[in-house]
Formats: sequence, structure tokens, C-alpha cells
Amino acid sequence: MGNISPISHPDRPSRAGDPLPNPLVTPVDVDVLRQVNMSLTRNLDFCQSGEGSKAWSEVLGLREDFKSHLAWVMGLGRLSETFSRHAVPNYLVRVLHPLSQSLRVNLLLGMLPDCFLEVRALTEQLARAFQADLKFSKEASFTSKLSRLDVREPSLYKLTGETDTSVLPLLSELGHGWVRMDQPLTGMGASLPVSAASTTYTSRDVPELLRLTSAVKRFRELLSKTMNQWSSRLEKKDSSPAAQQS
Repeated sequence: MGNISPISHPDRPSRAGDPLPNPLVTPVDVDVLRQVNMSLTRNLDFCQSGEGSKAWSEVLGLREDFKSHLAWVMGLGRLSETFSRHAVPNYLVRVLHPLSQSLRVNLLLGMLPDCFLEVRALTEQLARAFQADLKFSKEASFTSKLSRLDVREPSLYKLTGETDTSVLPLLSELGHGWVRMDQPLTGMGASLPVSAASTTYTSRDVPELLRLTSAVKRFRELLSKTMNQWSSRLEKKDSSPAAQQS
């Protein structure tokens, strides 16, 4: 018979010469998980019925927006062609879907800097997808559209302005003034001694929660406006004589 490894007994103290145990979960991990669980419980109550309810409502509304826009795209038919050729449908499933989920989780964890970063990314990538479909409509794939756009205009700020100039003030707000470099990245200017995995909301966070509420609301308006523009261009293209003959 071959060599048989001895059965490991984690609870048994190691003998002299035995390798030291290497636990997968350390006391620090346990403490972080405990803190996360506590923050989730308290923040959920704060967001559902407390002063964070407006932000919570907008974030949940964004999830519903995703479902609504995706359902419309799925109703177009020709899904293989739609997703292979167009950047905006891919934005919905590759960017909006995961980031709107992450936004909800980070809001519950009290990670407001992450929330603002996610809204900025959602805004910039929406503009990138829309401009790629608009400027390179003859390209056969959405990846080639994005590649050509990135070469022509690498500035996401400029692309966003070309999509809707009214959103530029929002983009500036999302990029500045919401985090202090001399303090840990655990909240909007939080003065904790060490960086934490989560933060429990207090009344001091209400102004930043209201800023996040406004940011998500304005992004939702941009998303709706952009999707309407994209769908109208798609319908116009499909109804053109060249499209009907093909």
C-alpha cells in the first residue's frame, strides 16, 4: 500500500517538531466579519426607515431601472446580433448590473466613498458605450467600436460632456471633495484611527447620504435619457431603406 497521510486534528496541540497550524480564519478576520455583520444590521434599519431612506430608495430604483432597460433590449429579438454589435446592451449587463448590485451592498456597509466611485464609473461608462455606438455604427462588433473610440477620445470626461453637458457638474462632484487624503478611506471624511471593513451610520453621515441620493437620482435621469436616445436611433436605423432591403 502507498503512504497514507495521518489524519489532521485541528484541536490537538502540536508536538515539538510539528509544523505550526496555519488557520484559514484568523482572529482579525473574525473581528472584521463581526463588524460587517453589525454594520449591515444597523445600516439596513437606518436605510429602510431612518435618515438614509431616500438614498436607499434611489439605489433600489436603479436596480429596477436595470431590469426595465434589459427587458426592453431582450424584447428586441436577434439577441446574438444585438449584443455582438452594440455597446449599450453590453453596458447594461457588464457594467450597470454588477455595479448597481455593488452600490447597494456598499451603501449597507457604510462605504460611501465606494458608492460615489461606482456612480462615477456608471456615468462615464454609459457615455463611453453610447458614444461608441453613435460614432462607429458601421463597425461589426461592439469591441471594435470601443477600441476605436478609446483611440480617438481617451478622455471619459469629454465623452460624458458630448453625451449630455448637463451631467458634467455631477461628474466633477463625484471626482472631488468627497474624501480627504489625510484620513482613512472609511467614510466621508471619517476620522477613524484605522481603516475598517465597514462603517455604521450616524446623523453625521446624513449630508453625504443626501449627496449620494442626489447623485444616483441624476444618474438615473441620465440613464433614462440616454437609453431613449439610443433606442430611437436604433429604431430609425432599422426602419431605413437599406436595413429593410437587407
